[in-house]
Amino acid sequence: MKNPRKPVIFVVGATATGKSEWALRLAQEFRGVIVNCDSIQVYKKLDIGAAKPTKEEQSLVPHYLLDYVSPPQEMTAGQYCRDFFECMEKIPESTPVFVVGGTGFYFMAIEKGMYPVLPVPLEVQREVEEELASPGGAERLHRELLEKDPEYGAKIHLADHYRIGRAIELLRSHKKSVTQIQKEFADSRSEFPYPLLKIGPSWDRDELKERIQLRTEKMLKAGLVSEVQGLLDQGLEAWAPLSSVGYKETISFLKGEMDREKLVEEIAKNTRQLAKRQRTWFQRDKDIHWFSGRDGFLEARDLVEKFLIP
Repeated sequence: MKNPRKPVIFVVGATATGKSEWALRLAQEFRGVIVNCDSIQVYKKLDIGAAKPTKEEQSLVPHYLLDYVSPPQEMTAGQYCRDFFECMEKIPESTPVFVVGGTGFYFMAIEKGMYPVLPVPLEVQREVEEELASPGGAERLHRELLEKDPEYGAKIHLADHYRIGRAIELLRSHKKSVTQIQKEFADSRSEFPYPLLKIGPSWDRDELKERIQLRTEKMLKAGLVSEVQGLLDQGLEAWAPLSSVGYKETISFLKGEMDREKLVEEIAKNTRQLAKRQRTWFQRDKDIHWFSGRDGFLEARDLVEKFLIP
């Protein structure tokens, strides 16, 4: 092995690109384990709409951080990050760990860490909200920000009331500027503690559109509507994961707001939009090695082998 510690392979990409299949094949061949990095697949009771690996697939290699959060609990990136490193401690040394999913923010959190979320007293939040809502309030707060944190203030547009407000809240409640908080985070951030390789399958837009359409139809045939009806029957309509693609459209269908043909159309359309956002996120990371989803698996497998057995 490259390192006596656990080698980690991120298998990333947009939804419906086949990354879970790649990770499963690689984990079987190299006697590894799979760690889920999909923000919906962490939840129990969300199977078909989450495109969760089947029980048979899960039995082929150990899976972690999959199907373990019960409703009405809700996962956050911070909690996922903590769970990930606790999970890594349980995995035997030298075991290849294939981290697979499409939630780019979770991948970033475990690799690069997360800014601390500093609490702000409710009275400070209300004070800042009132000032922002008052005539000329945004301009005054922006001037205050420029005076006290000129580096960050210069980056924030006057119309960006959320960031202006948040920066002022931090200054007033913690006496710290965003620039100072960012610098402290950068100074304290430690390197990702495991050897790391990043790969992903990629398809052209038309091919991915077709794959998304087929997967959408497959989900509905597999019983997505029944899955969602069962969740609604348990009083879970307000549960945050049910606002994700596939679930929110099916809820609308069950309310009589669209017919089945429209349901397929809406899920496929929104899944394409999700895939576009995921692709844009991952393309910013120049360390990811991309391979053709159609015929690039063997090439990707060879790179994984070189990483694991140089």
